[in-house]
Amino acid sequence: MAAMVTTDEPNIPDEVDIHDPAFVADPFSAFEHLRRKCPVARSNKYGGFWLLSRYDDVRSAAINWRDYTSSVPGVTAIPVITPRTEPQLPIEIDPPRHSRYRALVNPVFAPQRIAAITPRVKMLARSLFEKMIAAGKAEAVAEFCVPVAITSLAAFTDVPLQDSDKWVGWITSMFNVRDPSAGATASRELNTYIETLIAARRAKPTGDFVSMLIAAEIDGERLDDIQIRSFMTVVFGAGFETTADALSVMLLWLAEHPEALDRLASEPELVPTAVEEFLRYSSPIEIFGRNASHDLCLHGRDIRRGDIVALGFGAANRDPSVFDAPDEMRLDRSPNKHLTFGAGPHLCAGAGVARMEMAVTLETLIETGARLAPGSEQELRWKTRGDRRGLARLPLTIDTRKTNRR
Repeated sequence: MAAMVTTDEPNIPDEVDIHDPAFVADPFSAFEHLRRKCPVARSNKYGGFWLLSRYDDVRSAAINWRDYTSSVPGVTAIPVITPRTEPQLPIEIDPPRHSRYRALVNPVFAPQRIAAITPRVKMLARSLFEKMIAAGKAEAVAEFCVPVAITSLAAFTDVPLQDSDKWVGWITSMFNVRDPSAGATASRELNTYIETLIAARRAKPTGDFVSMLIAAEIDGERLDDIQIRSFMTVVFGAGFETTADALSVMLLWLAEHPEALDRLASEPELVPTAVEEFLRYSSPIEIFGRNASHDLCLHGRDIRRGDIVALGFGAANRDPSVFDAPDEMRLDRSPNKHLTFGAGPHLCAGAGVARMEMAVTLETLIETGARLAPGSEQELRWKTRGDRRGLARLPLTIDTRKTNRR
């Protein structure tokens, strides 16, 4: 693989370029090599970082915030999209402060809210699939994954849905590692948009998520505009892109394995189990950055205080010591202790929303009798970052040959 030196000696670091096109095209071969040969790999790319690839190491680091801190702003994505000194809340602070900030977003994604909004998402999914069926083909990222993820996010946070094209464009540019200048510009424009939204809600509260953050207090103090903006940046990015990415990988796999929908139609009780397996298999966040809070030694490698340590969630989710035949998608895999949403205090607050959107997608495919097949291979395109996993374009053909599913 490009930008990697293969060695049988675990004390010699591998030079890993997680955004090299070869890595992006097939991260799992690289992860398999690293788990066996160099589970704590050193890279001098993007300012330098360590990459953990074994399940037990990744899970331990995710839980152990005292050794692997989240409190250094700007390293969760590698490389840093836009250098900054303010933390993104609540993902870039540690307990006990983290718990206070996390408590502000928990009600937004509470189970009762998910249940209340599910019918709206299901109605949208059905409408989108029916349009795709009528056309006989679709570019599924733009015509299904993005609209479902955006509408769900807007429903949960009450952000203006009419502005979605703008912030989808900003988020897409921000995570395009091939054009950092455009990403920096997009980040500034998104910040300006959020600041305008905050000002409008300060002048006239509406009861939406921004208004709730304006009214909130932490230790008797109100949040300032920078803190509110950081909350919203996380919500826009994590609440939209990762879910759309997971949906895109799931639809591609279903198109390549049409018999799977037949099985789910005959065994609908498998849908929740299948959702967990699609989450493990897709791992929309492959790699997530932390920092060593003090000098550490892991598998004989000396990690220095302040070093960036990348948690390989995608690698952990394919670890054969935990998952039998990890490269296979098994609709009935159980148990399934995947790390797609992380672990410990930073476990993803929106996990329930992602699960709901994926379950709704599967149920609606079954109910509409939709049958997917891959479209033009030349038009299929993966996103360019190696720390994320999702499709930028997904051409599909779609019909209802299996009408007995109704």
